[in-house]
Amino acid sequence: MSCSVVFHGIGDIRLDNVPEPKIKEPTDAIIRLTSSAICGTDLHMIRGTFTGMKPGTILGHEGVGIVEEIGSNVRNLKVGDRVVVPSTIACGYCSYCRKGYHAQCDNANPHGHNAGTAFFGGPEAAGPFDGLQAEYARIPYANAGLVILI
Repeated sequence: MSCSVVFHGIGDIRLDNVPEPKIKEPTDAIIRLTSSAICGTDLHMIRGTFTGMKPGTILGHEGVGIVEEIGSNVRNLKVGDRVVVPSTIACGYCSYCRKGYHAQCDNANPHGHNAGTAFFGGPEAAGPFDGLQAEYARIPYANAGLVILI
């Protein structure tokens, strides 16, 4: 179990013990977060002005952490790398990603290519993907999204 900031409902945000994330896809990584930030978007979700939040979703869009585990298809990272996690999730290989338009990724959002940007700690329409105000996080498409800090 690890500690995370969890959305339970409008105005109901709690620090909860949650199960540690696991690798689900071969392009995933698990990171141990060392820093994360509260974003203005988090405030919209907490106030209810950004609808579609699923109770139980871990909040947080940006973070810095240490790679703890990598999936079998992640070849550009190694355990122990210190990384920055951007807010949006992108596959790295669709036409938008190849042009640098990661927020327009056709593949990262499990609701399909017309569903919009996939991002951490957001509403159902954005994935949902658990966020980064946590001790540990699963990073989908880690080979495309994580930026190594030197």
